[in-house]
Amino acid sequence: MGQYRGRSDNNEIGKILDEIGKLNMLKDLSIKLIADENGYADQIAHTLRNMKTAQLRRFFGAIKSIERTIEEDNSEKAWGEVEAEFYLLKPKIAYAKGRKLIPEEFYQVLKVSLNKVNVGTNKDKIENFKRFVKFLESIVAYHKFYGGD
Repeated sequence: MGQYRGRSDNNEIGKILDEIGKLNMLKDLSIKLIADENGYADQIAHTLRNMKTAQLRRFFGAIKSIERTIEEDNSEKAWGEVEAEFYLLKPKIAYAKGRKLIPEEFYQVLKVSLNKVNVGTNKDKIENFKRFVKFLESIVAYHKFYGGD
């Protein structure tokens, strides 16, 4: 299995974490792998279908807020404006995990993905973040499809 300590023996999510971990940047993760039926988001959402929608939406709202700031600025300088907010996502997910509001698998998916965002030039970081948004949007959509709580 992979290198992510503390994760459950869920083979599918483990494989996804390993594949994301091999990437240089999150933007290298293809939309097809993310969004396709039986793709990464589908598999993750199916595994996490019992997770509370409120927790997923809370984190999703923070991500969309950062995305709006980036889109309003529409330049490479936008990363400087959102970088602090981006770094604050990590303690937010750690807090949710510590309070057992999110499952270990979701925490690991977010942590591994976020570690692939702040890499490269500011332009790369923005592209990585946008790919992260697409990934999370897809997880939210499939979570709803599977009747997430």
